[in-house]
Amino acid sequence: MGMGSGWKQWLTHRFAVLVGGLALACAPGMEGSGQEASSTVEGATRVASAPLWDEDATPLEAASAFRDRCPGPEAARGATLHVANTGPRDADAPLGSPANPFTTIMAAVREAHPGNIIQVHAGIYPEQVALTPLKARAGTASAPIVLRGERASRPVIVPSSTDVGSLVMLSQPYWVVELVEVDVRERPSFAALFEDDTTCTQLTDSVLHGGRAGGGVVVSDASRLLISGNKVHDFSRWGQDSHAVVVKGTSREVFIVGNDLHDASGDAVQCQPNEGRPSALFIEGNQMHDCGENGIDVKACDNLAIQSNVFFRFPNLERFPWQATTSAAEAVLVHEDATNIRIIGNAIFHAGRGISIGGISPVDNPVDVLVKGNVVTDIFNFANRANGQGIRIVRAHRVRVLDNIIERTEDSGLRLAADEPLVVTDLQVYGNTLRDMTSFVKLGRDTARPGLRMDHNRYEGTDGKFSAFGLLSIGNFTTWQDRLAPFDLEQGSLRITAEPEPDSGNLPPMLDGE
Repeated sequence: MGMGSGWKQWLTHRFAVLVGGLALACAPGMEGSGQEASSTVEGATRVASAPLWDEDATPLEAASAFRDRCPGPEAARGATLHVANTGPRDADAPLGSPANPFTTIMAAVREAHPGNIIQVHAGIYPEQVALTPLKARAGTASAPIVLRGERASRPVIVPSSTDVGSLVMLSQPYWVVELVEVDVRERPSFAALFEDDTTCTQLTDSVLHGGRAGGGVVVSDASRLLISGNKVHDFSRWGQDSHAVVVKGTSREVFIVGNDLHDASGDAVQCQPNEGRPSALFIEGNQMHDCGENGIDVKACDNLAIQSNVFFRFPNLERFPWQATTSAAEAVLVHEDATNIRIIGNAIFHAGRGISIGGISPVDNPVDVLVKGNVVTDIFNFANRANGQGIRIVRAHRVRVLDNIIERTEDSGLRLAADEPLVVTDLQVYGNTLRDMTSFVKLGRDTARPGLRMDHNRYEGTDGKFSAFGLLSIGNFTTWQDRLAPFDLEQGSLRITAEPEPDSGNLPPMLDGE
């Protein structure tokens, strides 16, 4: 289900509001914001020779960062090998020419050399496409190999009579697969698997759907790869999880950019350990929606940038009713011992929680998490399971919650260190705007939040209360400030009760297909 023009206009409006909020938050005297603003410029001007992961920089344009390090399909300047399994052919013409094309994709793959373009014409191809060391040559940094379909009528890769682990296997460097459709046809297979040496290998502008295994696109112990511009949907197992994109093991430098990920029984994206921890994931500009569990689930992974994505409609119980008792339906969940996670500039609405950091499991204690400049709105208490928060910090160390806009949450806009006896240490909460909710903040007692710094936040709307364990059961803003004064918290924050001018951009329009 795509975004209609109305939703795009609404999102543009909301981010215009966000930019204004950031300008206000970064004014002189706003602790915690100036350094973040300067780091944005540094991230935007980062060059190819710089380290891919700069702890102080904000990642911008992940696809460009990948292109700085890897060749695109235009670098393939060799001969074109044609593939077609229908139509007339001239047996006297050279094999692989337009007049005498290969009849299978794999026949062309076996013949391809660095710089070749494999042009796959429209048709249905019942085969496994294996770009592996046993069956395919590697491309090179100066001459990648391109496997290309037709935009107007993508060739469709479907299962043969034998079930395989994945219909498309990408285990060679410097390959580009673009403009294909992979229809798993309800078989227990992945659509695509990146594994082992995948340096600069890419899967772009393709459609992948219909699998009944644990994931649609799986990245396992692979490095420096791009998944961009794809539509990945309809991956499920009855009563179990199946994720649209899974990244696991020792995978490194994984760029997930500009995809439409939806209707998976599990998460849109899951990052998980498997005899190793994934690191350096860049998840940017994607649309994630209508999955059975979460938008992004980050487990024991390191160095992730989750930026400029759109999340909505979690969970999808119409398709995946068994998830009613298994998930809190968070748009973004960071837990276990994940480290150095940045959640920046995302739009989130219609979910059981917006952003959740940490959890109640003994292994849950993320470290160094930045939650900045996100718009979180219309969050509901899914299945009356004590969720409905905009941003929830359960247990973690060194979390910064900066310059976010949170609107219309059924429970608290911010729930901070309020899950006793769990502890959140060195938490910073600055420059956030909360509006139109009955509970602005639920704060844990002082022993649950050592090192808390919280100020210069803005609370808008005619209603809205505050609570802090051990200090305030429920009260208004004046009482809230008074009770927190001994801790030097919230003394520069503002409460705005006047109703704003009517704004048709506050509510998102109906999406295509609704």
